Amino acid sequence: MLPYIKRFAEDKSWRIRYLIADRIIDLAKGIGEEKAKDNLLPIYSEFLKDKESEVRTAALSRMAEFCKLLDSSSVILKVIPNLKDLETDTFSYVRCALASNILSLTPIIKKGPTNEFILPIFLNLLRDENSEVRLNLFKNLADLNQVIGIEDLQQSIIPSLTELSQDKNWRIKLSLIEQFKLLAQQLGE
Repeated sequence: MLPYIKRFAEDKSWRIRYLIADRIIDLAKGIGEEKAKDNLLPIYSEFLKDKESEVRTAALSRMAEFCKLLDSSSVILKVIPNLKDLETDTFSYVRCALASNILSLTPIIKKGPTNEFILPIFLNLLRDENSEVRLNLFKNLADLNQVIGIEDLQQSIIPSLTELSQDKNWRIKLSLIEQFKLLAQQLGE
């Protein structure tokens, strides 16, 4: 099965690569977690650098689940270096997928690497011009809070919340209101 997965992951058609990226968790379960770490991690890393934004988005959408199969050093060495370029991706839906999933890495890599690698990306995404990107960061704030504590982030979060509450898009305001209970619990801890 592995030779076929590798061949399809390198296919010239972006739709084939997209399907492999989108089904990477199913493939990992099919071949076993240990083989997945050895054989699928290089493929996954390439998907994060793929020339097609749809492939990058699919890979980012599966990042939380896929990285749970890995140890922290694999995530730090093979996944995180690719995320720096994605925070400034020209396609907002790639940045939205990154914002939705980046904080899920923090429980895997712990406090030191989170402060060194994830926090700078998080803070840059908080300043993204697209309000959807900023809003997606707050959806998994509990993961970051669990690792480094909310005190370190309050100075960045409160201004971003204020800015989001002034957004012209009513859907953003509604989503922010829906997040208030969770945010209040986390900020109050």
